[in-house]
Amino acid sequence: MAARFSGSSRMRRALRQTTRAAVSRPSVIPAPSGGWNVRDELDAMHPLDAVELTNFFPTDGGVVTKKGYASHATGMTGDVSFLAEFDAGASRKMIAGSNGEIWDVTSDGAASSLASGFSSDKWQHAQFDPAGTALMGLVNGTDAPQTFDGTTVTGMTISGSGLTPANLVGINVFKSRTYFWDGISQDFWYSSVNAMGGTLTKFPLGRVSGFGGNLVAMGTWNVDGGDGVNDMAVFCMSSGDVIVYNGDDPGSSWALVGVYRIGSPLSVRSVVKLGNDLAITTSDGYVPLSRVLPKGRVGVETVSDKIIDEVLRVTQKYKANYGWDIIHYPHGKMALFNVPVSTTKFDQHVINTSTGSWAKFTGWNGISWSLLNDELYFGSTDGVVYKADTGRVDGTADIHAIGQPAWDHLGARGLQKNAKLARLVGKTDATSLVYKLEVGTDFVNPTGQPDDVSPAQAGTLWGAAWGSAWPDESRIIDRWETVASLGDAFTTRVQVKSSTVGFDWYSTAIVYETGDMI
Repeated sequence: MAARFSGSSRMRRALRQTTRAAVSRPSVIPAPSGGWNVRDELDAMHPLDAVELTNFFPTDGGVVTKKGYASHATGMTGDVSFLAEFDAGASRKMIAGSNGEIWDVTSDGAASSLASGFSSDKWQHAQFDPAGTALMGLVNGTDAPQTFDGTTVTGMTISGSGLTPANLVGINVFKSRTYFWDGISQDFWYSSVNAMGGTLTKFPLGRVSGFGGNLVAMGTWNVDGGDGVNDMAVFCMSSGDVIVYNGDDPGSSWALVGVYRIGSPLSVRSVVKLGNDLAITTSDGYVPLSRVLPKGRVGVETVSDKIIDEVLRVTQKYKANYGWDIIHYPHGKMALFNVPVSTTKFDQHVINTSTGSWAKFTGWNGISWSLLNDELYFGSTDGVVYKADTGRVDGTADIHAIGQPAWDHLGARGLQKNAKLARLVGKTDATSLVYKLEVGTDFVNPTGQPDDVSPAQAGTLWGAAWGSAWPDESRIIDRWETVASLGDAFTTRVQVKSSTVGFDWYSTAIVYETGDMI
């Protein structure tokens, strides 16, 4: 008996040594403040990046739902294809182009017509103060150029050798001169000092460019060469040539800095100042000019590298659509690159200008964009100017935000894990939040789709199409939910859909078990 007992004990000890009990472990997945990433392989993505980030905006330490928009100026019809701010000290106005008229849309409510009888609403503008009087110049490639002085729209006095004024489609101000181009040649025309229009002088860029193409866009680039900031004139050709000049007078003191090659610019509105840099929307992506020199097209790092595959897709698919635009919105710490998906649908690729992190916005169907008193506005295709980045509703529609962080091996690559619990951690600006939290495994994305559910209402219980509402007054969201997922790599997918509340997303967490199974 003693021998049999001794053998049985040794067997039990051996069995305990070869069989490990399952161990529960928590793992925190931070909110993807690194932004949207469609460039890197799923298994090589930075842990702060996102596989998807739609209508969430990445901040310095987390992710927040975007705000909505609300009606601002009404009474127009058709596309509001032009929107611009007139800024002259205490006098700040916003004007719009729609239905063959130029409108004052500064105030909430009905717009006021300033001028009519135009054939096109696709105006470009530039403003400066010749002789101490602020003027905005307007051209659209079809109608005679106009000026706006803050009160009245009048025809611009303009002439020049080889110039058809109504053909002028672009305008820019550089070192106290106005510059114009028609988009159908390699030429530009420039004014005398401190003149809006007047008698212009022709400058043939074709003698410089080696690749052909027509002049599409112009910008002013502020370059710090070590002895102070120096302004340079930048000309973007349809061939992809970027021609850079330095100097005050194209007729005498200009010096050619260089000719560089990038992707072709997509529209006359393809250039915008971002701080001291110039951002250019091209067929190769969104290019900051500071990274072009001296690399040129080969080897240049675009500002949109993390989303380059998506940018290349949309620029090729929608390049002929009207509405490509860039707007720098300093108050919101963002720049928006407008993507005209169709004649009525517009998405935005949005970059946090402080961190360089990307997101995608939908629901703001803006064909034209402007600031007014540092706030963001867009012109729509329904004859209305809307104020953006305000409130918690897109007009009358819910804001539907979706975020999926990078895939995570939870600190144990190659080890099979059994996820048991998951939670979303963040803060809401109301006493409840309705959301949907899913867990994906081994690079198979969660299957929940936006069309699977109806708009959520506060108070929906967990287990319905959308989950988790809290009746208490706490604004911190932090509650474990039961899941069942088996695999090596995991991700979470968060969906928030609301017309009343916003959400600051801090992290998600997963509790999983490891260990040999008997």
